[in-house]
Amino acid sequence: MKLLRHIFLFGSLGTLAMACGAGGDDQGTEYAPNMYHSVAYEPYTQITDPEAGAWLTSIEYSESEMPGHAEFYNSNTLNAAVMNVNMNMRTPPANTVPRNKQGWLPYRLPKDSLEIGAKRKSPLDSTAQVLADGKVLYESYCQHCHGAKGAGDGKVADKYAGIANLKGDAYKNITEGHIFHVITHGKGLMWAHGSQISPEDRWKIAKYVKALQK
Repeated sequence: MKLLRHIFLFGSLGTLAMACGAGGDDQGTEYAPNMYHSVAYEPYTQITDPEAGAWLTSIEYSESEMPGHAEFYNSNTLNAAVMNVNMNMRTPPANTVPRNKQGWLPYRLPKDSLEIGAKRKSPLDSTAQVLADGKVLYESYCQHCHGAKGAGDGKVADKYAGIANLKGDAYKNITEGHIFHVITHGKGLMWAHGSQISPEDRWKIAKYVKALQK
């Protein structure tokens, strides 16, 4: 009897182990597969079979229903050109330039063009809301170096000498465009923050810095 139990136990374990094998198009047995397969559109792929994942679908699926489909189906039926290449992402038209949600073009001035950048005007008005947003952003990204009042006395200043005192004579006349350019590309001890802070938020910080200087 004990031998039969051992045979059954090892046989069950062997079956489970075989079920975990994966390769090629067979990815093996999955636990909670809807955690691995996105129902949302995937930009570079499409699952075009409307019955894919019907065995676990959480919605009622019927071939007669439109747009009824099973769990894994994620094709964009409204874009025939994209359907032909099995991608959900549209290819941008030639020679187009991406803009942000405000319609602004990318900031393309290189790092060594500070004098040109300093002449740029802020697209934002000096409203109370813009200054309030700028204060929050300044406290998140700038205060640890430049200090709460911009005097170059933040906590990092104890470790690195030479952090700019934004209220000093050398900086009090810099423009918002100058500040935006330096935030974008960095200068001296300051590293570039263009990849961390959006253009709109950089302009808000510039507005707030000018308010601090006053």
